[in-house]
Amino acid sequence: MKMISSPCPDDSFMQGSMAGWKDNISFILVDTLETGNIGASARALKNCGFSKLELVRPRNFPSDEAGWFAHGAEDILSEVRIYPELTSALKDKSVIIGTTRRDGKRRGLTYPVREAVERIRQFSENNQVALLFGREDHGLKNAETEECSFMIRIPASPEHPSFNLAQAVLIIAYEISFTSYPVKPPPATIRNEEFLNLFERLHSAMKTAGYAPKGIRDKEARIMADLKRLISRAAITPREARMLHGIISQIEESLGSKSKKGQKSGAC
Repeated sequence: MKMISSPCPDDSFMQGSMAGWKDNISFILVDTLETGNIGASARALKNCGFSKLELVRPRNFPSDEAGWFAHGAEDILSEVRIYPELTSALKDKSVIIGTTRRDGKRRGLTYPVREAVERIRQFSENNQVALLFGREDHGLKNAETEECSFMIRIPASPEHPSFNLAQAVLIIAYEISFTSYPVKPPPATIRNEEFLNLFERLHSAMKTAGYAPKGIRDKEARIMADLKRLISRAAITPREARMLHGIISQIEESLGSKSKKGQKSGAC
């Protein structure tokens, strides 16, 4: 059977926009089960002018089957980066966006893909962007979605809303390729590694200050996950990160001084 390339934006648009921003977007597949989906995803990315395909714990790669499905995108397969864990894949990324077929409180903010592509396009001007795709059978886990600033989904028939993994990669790559860019891009933001360090300092300061959430089951873990999403959506710049570190340092110093005073007043 003859394989037909999926349509993407016209060549003039692609030629004018290839340099720069597309190289800042990484399509990351987590725990991929079928190697054919890896190859088909590589072909989809090349159809739409992208080149960065990354894998976290693929079941079986490299494989001949991946090469068969790539059909013309073998160069992308040869440059695939493979990571033993998601943390390593996200270390140098600044903006992390997950994909999902369903909404829910545990998934955070979720946008239809066409509402999100302009934002993705803008972030990619000055930042390394990660688009996460989960397992073929049940997508991303809740713990993985907690790493994301927000989620995107592809609207589909309620009777059968789940897309094949490679189809989802193609649709999202295709939609991003169609974005216009009439406004000034946002400034560069800190890498995920720096963000996690900042968040851990904040969490530690909150605990030292005696913060104790009340009223819901698994309260601390859930509230901290929501707070993490809230802060990550702010797209923190290096200057803002330095400011926040300074604020946290002053809070820590103040708490330390109060603790010392309390110890002195209680001494006999």
